[in-house]
Amino acid sequence: MRYKQIIFDVDDTLIDFAATESFALQSLFKAHQWPLTDELQRDYHAYNQGLWRELEQGKIDYEQLSKIAFANFIKAKFGIEIDGLAVMNEYRSYFGEAHKLLPGVVDTLRYAKKQNYALTILSNGEAYMQRHRLQLAGIANYFSLIVTSEEAGFAKPDARIFDYFFAHTKIGPEQTVFFGDGLQSDILGAEKYGFDSIWYNHRKRKNTMNLHPLYEVTTYPEFVALLKSDFQKQPQ
Repeated sequence: MRYKQIIFDVDDTLIDFAATESFALQSLFKAHQWPLTDELQRDYHAYNQGLWRELEQGKIDYEQLSKIAFANFIKAKFGIEIDGLAVMNEYRSYFGEAHKLLPGVVDTLRYAKKQNYALTILSNGEAYMQRHRLQLAGIANYFSLIVTSEEAGFAKPDARIFDYFFAHTKIGPEQTVFFGDGLQSDILGAEKYGFDSIWYNHRKRKNTMNLHPLYEVTTYPEFVALLKSDFQKQPQ
C-alpha cells in the first residue's frame, strides 16, 4: 500500500460549506430581524473568505477574526454597532448544527476503512463544533484522530499545526496523503511540510498558486478510483 494514512479536511471536503454557511446566516439574520438578500449573502461569503485567508497567512489570529467578522460587516451594511464576539458565537451555534455531506463521502470512507487506511481529520476550526458536526453527519467514528486549529494553536498551512498533528499519530508524513479542497490551507500546507496531497477541486477553481498536488479530482468516485489503483494512475 502506497500510503497508510489519509488526512481529510472538513469544510467543503466532507461537509458542504455553502449549505452550512447559508443555514447559519439565514438563522442568524432571522433572529436579529436583519434583511438577508442573495447579494448580501454573497458579500458576506467573500468577506469571510478574505478573513480566513488572513488567518491562514498569519495576519490575524482566531480571536481577532471572531471579534471583527460580524462587527465590521453589520456596521458596514446596516450602520449598527453590535457585540461582534457574541454574534459570532450565536452564528457558530447555528453553524454547528448544519452537517450536509457532499456526494459520495460515506461510500468513500467506508471503502477506505475496509482497505485499512487510517482515516484522520485536520481542520481549521473549533474542536467541539467540528466534532459535533461530524457526529451529527454520522461519520465521526470513521476517524481515529481529529485535530483542529483551535486545539493545535495554529492554522493550516502553518507547519506547526502539522507538527502537532504528527505528534499525535504513529504514521509519519511519508506514509500520509492529504485530501482537501483548500489550496491556501490544505494543499499549500502539505506541500510546504513535504508530503503528498490530493486536491478535491469540486468547485472547479483555478490553481492560481502554482501548487503541485499529486492528483486533482472533482468527485469522490474519482478519489475511490485512485484508492483502488493504489494511486498508480498518472499524477497531475
